[in-house]
Amino acid sequence: MNAPSTRSSRPRPTMPARRPIAYVAMAMLTLLLVAAPGAASERWFHLKVDEHSSDGAEVTVNLPLSLIEMAFEMIPEDLSQEVSSELEVELNEHGFQVDQLRRLWEEVRYGDDATFLQVRENDSEIRVSKVGDLFVAETVGETDDVRVDIRFPLQVVDALFSSGTDRLDFAAAIRALADYGTGDMVTVRDRDSSVRIWIDDRNTVD
Repeated sequence: MNAPSTRSSRPRPTMPARRPIAYVAMAMLTLLLVAAPGAASERWFHLKVDEHSSDGAEVTVNLPLSLIEMAFEMIPEDLSQEVSSELEVELNEHGFQVDQLRRLWEEVRYGDDATFLQVRENDSEIRVSKVGDLFVAETVGETDDVRVDIRFPLQVVDALFSSGTDRLDFAAAIRALADYGTGDMVTVRDRDSSVRIWIDDRNTVD
């Protein structure tokens, strides 16, 4: 009669741990799949940079705002706290705190329309002002140099400070931007290049 075999007990192989890059790839794929069904009807963020030289580059970015919002919401809590801490340190080095900036913003937000900054040069000037529900920075007059036209909704800054803590709520700011509407936000042109940032309901750039 044969003696029973005595096999040594070996540990069962285990699956290798997923690397962080795999989690990032899976998260991005999930975001794209979730954002795709409503792509035709939601707000889109567009950025276009165009260099006017013969060999100049042209860069375009088209992203649904919902995707950007979800990306901010998926930032791990410990990383979010680390970024907030670094921002707080940076502000403290310049003599500011987030709470102080919030109070300063409230004074500006609920004050009258005003021009806060004017820079004159030759036949043109750059003005920074509050006009209705927008922050506006624009070039006024004739110039062959840089032309600036920035129109930023005040409600986006409201949302940024809405957490009530020392942290800035970027996801809420993106939601506010989507709710505000469509149109150009930033246009900067000079002799060599142009930059445009705008929001609309289209997933393409003309």
